[in-house]
Amino acid sequence: MHMQLGCPHCAQRAMPAVVKALTSPWQVRECRRCGCRIGVPWWGHGLSVLPMMLVLLLGLLTPSGWWLLIGIAAAFVAYFMLRLVAVPIVAREPDGQRRI
Repeated sequence: MHMQLGCPHCAQRAMPAVVKALTSPWQVRECRRCGCRIGVPWWGHGLSVLPMMLVLLLGLLTPSGWWLLIGIAAAFVAYFMLRLVAVPIVAREPDGQRRI
């Protein structure tokens, strides 16, 4: 399992893992090495939200509150792990320009 934290411009570590896990597609961040604008793609956000949606759907079908709480905890862990491992960091520079 490898966290994808590299900048698409300079290939250096662009941000801490916690910052990446909390970055949404609506946010643009700067690479802490080269200063280029970076972010996460829309499809990555959708992929990481799927476990939470599944748990909420199953919560409507199960009568036990304990299973729902366990499912929500597991979905949060899956959300952050998917954000760290499967979702790449993409360039957000206008027209694919580099700022170096």
